[in-house]
Amino acid sequence: MAELAKDQSLGLTYTSHKYGEHSRQKLGVWRFKDRPDQETGYWVVFIHGGGWRDPRNTEDDFAESIKRTVISGAVALEDIKGFISIDYRLSPHPEFPHDSANKAEARDAKHPDHIEDIWSALNFLQGKYKLADDYILVGHSAGATLAFQLLMGDDVLASHAQAPLPVAIIGVSGIFDLVGLNERFGGNYAGFISSAFGEDQTAWNKASPARFGSSFKDRWTGGKLTVLAWSPEDTLIDGPEIDNMAALLTKQGLDVQVLKDLRGEHDFVWQDGSQIARLIITALHQLRRL
Repeated sequence: MAELAKDQSLGLTYTSHKYGEHSRQKLGVWRFKDRPDQETGYWVVFIHGGGWRDPRNTEDDFAESIKRTVISGAVALEDIKGFISIDYRLSPHPEFPHDSANKAEARDAKHPDHIEDIWSALNFLQGKYKLADDYILVGHSAGATLAFQLLMGDDVLASHAQAPLPVAIIGVSGIFDLVGLNERFGGNYAGFISSAFGEDQTAWNKASPARFGSSFKDRWTGGKLTVLAWSPEDTLIDGPEIDNMAALLTKQGLDVQVLKDLRGEHDFVWQDGSQIARLIITALHQLRRL
């Protein structure tokens, strides 16, 4: 991710931070060289996916999206304070063995460890960069789950670091109903879900944003924009996963924008960068009008 700062044409600086002792408890921050201390506008914060366990997904996933956002030249760029990408502890993956004895490198996280890390990262950012409710939270796949789990608060994690909630959430190709998604895919998702959440499907439901029994609207009083985006070419996440989450949010009184015009497979939507950049720029324009 530091490579972006080496590209002088982008005009960015990069700083890496640790918010915990584990090697995955880290985040990257990019700011514009010509306005490093900008106080107005919004941070853009990204949470990567990877099914809570794929070590190939890191804070670097957001690099191309940052680049594409910056080179777009959009007027809305002046509303961006900077970019942040959060990494977090991962659950075991059978294809990627790890040294469980090395606690700083082990991939043995279990829910709610992942969401606890997101809270801790945001708490760190609040202290270091004065992060307030002035950020757009972009989550892909499991990252979208984590974004909405923040709004679920104590229902998901009874005791956690305190941090402000975002002004907007962009959920991209999100996982919102663990039981429902696994059932629609013939039980083939039980492996990665169990790795992160255990085998008790009651726990799956409790952690699923689409099955949240309380009110997202009541929990997120400062929220101004909710976007759910998905590609019809995505073979890993289906349309009902997006529709069911949108239906719940709408029922609870939130104004939700559902965008099904992304293109490409599940990971391509973030890999090419341009689609995430478009979502960010569009959100900034909309926030200007609110």
